[in-house]
Amino acid sequence: MVLLVPAHSLAVPKCEKPTTAKELVQAGVAGERAFADIDEETLLRHSSRAREKILPCLKDKIGPSEAAAFHRLMALEAFTHKSDLRTVREFHAARKLFPGYFLPEDLAGPEHPLRKLYVQAETLDDGLTEKVFPPEKGYLMVGGIRNAPRFSNTPVLIQVFASGDRLLETRYFQPGEKLPDWGKLNPMGITAQDLGIDTTPFWKKPNTWWITAGALAVVGVGFYGTGLYEKSQFNDSGTKDQDLRGHQTRANAFGYTGLAALGLSVISAGVGLGMHVTFGGEEGMKVQPSAWTPPADQREGLGHVFR
Repeated sequence: MVLLVPAHSLAVPKCEKPTTAKELVQAGVAGERAFADIDEETLLRHSSRAREKILPCLKDKIGPSEAAAFHRLMALEAFTHKSDLRTVREFHAARKLFPGYFLPEDLAGPEHPLRKLYVQAETLDDGLTEKVFPPEKGYLMVGGIRNAPRFSNTPVLIQVFASGDRLLETRYFQPGEKLPDWGKLNPMGITAQDLGIDTTPFWKKPNTWWITAGALAVVGVGFYGTGLYEKSQFNDSGTKDQDLRGHQTRANAFGYTGLAALGLSVISAGVGLGMHVTFGGEEGMKVQPSAWTPPADQREGLGHVFR
């Protein structure tokens, strides 16, 4: 069994014109039709064009369903080259991205070797998780999913975006191929999260407001207590007349300041509670695969192949 790893997956072609995700999907449909017609030459022409001409020149952001269609086309290419391992890996990548897709029986019947490999792909081990690091202020679309990890045993499509959603390149990687260093300003790939640093703005943290509320409460109680003391001195019959004005002024100043601090304490506590409800408890991103299915008229006439 031969494992074919296209060396030209690393090549950067000269693009005559931008291509679209629709063209990528259409190449997959055409490749399946050629496979069904037992037309190996046409199948390989479509697979090579998708990998070498369409994919590197994409102007669109591709989603999981488009990436899955590409991997299925690569699986047909690998099957034609009698590379079972690569066929299973490509099908595994496609199934992860689009689990709702079913291999049509008019493409591969129940006992067809291709179907057996497709079933086998469902339980293939992903391999080790490899973090990917985007360019500064940019992001990556890994198999059509933003900043998803790469798995060591699974082929993958990666699109690199700079700030402002500017697409820099689209690349196809086989297991074992090293990813370029897109985050050159951070060659070690260390993120704040890796260091355990909380990057949430302080004013969005409930604790900030609750601590503020506590501090204001302490200040408010202290000032109000001092105001009560000054009031008691003002009301004390033993206080000298010349001191009454001072006690009265201080009682009012400390008393009203204390009440104001206590009021701000209540407001801060309320804001903290509101921040907890608004910004707390974030759920992880849920990715739903796109439900793309080739039109029925593009499946007509497909027969069993390579029996």
